[in-house]
Amino acid sequence: MVTKQSANDHTEAAMSQLEEVQTSQAEKKKETSQKRQKTSRSRPKIADLKKEIEKLRSEKEAVEGRLLRLAAEFDNYRKIAAREVEERTRLANENLIVDLLPVLDDLERFVSAGEDGKNITDVKAFYDGILLIYQKRKKILERWGLEAIEAVGKEFDVELHEALMTVESEEHPANTIVQELQRGYKLNDKVIRHAKVAVAK
Repeated sequence: MVTKQSANDHTEAAMSQLEEVQTSQAEKKKETSQKRQKTSRSRPKIADLKKEIEKLRSEKEAVEGRLLRLAAEFDNYRKIAAREVEERTRLANENLIVDLLPVLDDLERFVSAGEDGKNITDVKAFYDGILLIYQKRKKILERWGLEAIEAVGKEFDVELHEALMTVESEEHPANTIVQELQRGYKLNDKVIRHAKVAVAK
């Protein structure tokens, strides 16, 4: 026979089990709800990330396009600069030649005057003509930046002179240039030909 106490115990046990089941179900619902919320929260995050990736991809393509255009512009600039340098060099050479043409004209007149030998009777006049042509040529070249290197009487300088021989000398100190064998030149302060010299030892 079932006592009242025993029925109460059964009821309490059933109630306890019911509460446990309800608690368990509530926890499962809560977990499911949290998972759904996380999923729904992560879905916008994934969509946002996809948008961000697409934005970055298009920015990258724009930067690559700009880099390609800049590289092409730089290449064009380099070619234009090279052409300009070439043109300036050609023009400078042309200007120098135009400046030297009067000297060539003088030499041609001088040569044609002396071809038959009849027009050159005075050695002094011949010398004066050559001197005039030489001075004209020298002035033109100096105007273009050509400068003769001083040598005789100067101390030997390896930057300016090339010693072809040494000579015994009592009247000159050692390492002094006593003879210029070939004149040296600077163009705009840059040595373009060393003076060939004899140096006292």
